[in-house]
Amino acid sequence: MAHTQRLTDTIVYRPGDYWRRPDIAEQYDSGRFDSLKGRLYRRREERAIERALHGLAPGSRVLDAACGTGRITALLQRAGFRACGCDISTAMMAVARRRLISFGYDDVPLTECSVERLPYADGSFDAATCIGLLMHLDADVRVRALRELARVSRGRIVVQYGCVDVFQRIGARFTHRQPGQVRFPVTEPEMLEDLQRSGLTLVARFWAMRGLSSSLILRLSRTVKP
Repeated sequence: MAHTQRLTDTIVYRPGDYWRRPDIAEQYDSGRFDSLKGRLYRRREERAIERALHGLAPGSRVLDAACGTGRITALLQRAGFRACGCDISTAMMAVARRRLISFGYDDVPLTECSVERLPYADGSFDAATCIGLLMHLDADVRVRALRELARVSRGRIVVQYGCVDVFQRIGARFTHRQPGQVRFPVTEPEMLEDLQRSGLTLVARFWAMRGLSSSLILRLSRTVKP
């Protein structure tokens, strides 16, 4: 049965269909970030991403996987990197293209594809980001996506998880809502298991709004085999 959702809902039950809708793409950012809480969250999340990218050399070529409306792609460009974006939704990328052009970034490549099957050669990028996707995927799909990000990146990988603690799980029992208000929330042991299965090592973590949001930004590297 199809689920009817408002744009302000966090949980997306059929992401592949949902994000391909032009009406959703056009209103996506305003639905998430127009409120006071949304603007605060956006600033904190973007600050966490900037911290995870700190130390990456200017001019580095960075893939923004699942780029959506191009918010993080634009952030990468502003930070002095050479960004490329990819997404399953041409509707989302149409919004991304307009956003990037409005900032003067009219030569950023955007490619339609799934993060599970990236159309890039091994080591094509100095780094890769994937923000706002993993919490919509089950464990096996998350691992496939992480392996692809590791394959195409020569260096760091920056991703976002919906990671819930014991207090959020207890609170969800009282509110009858999904912990962390995401489709596939994970505990820290589950998150670390994903990384182990993907051949990745956790380097650093940065909470967007710890205690108020499950959003956790991770800086990862490929695990060095002995």
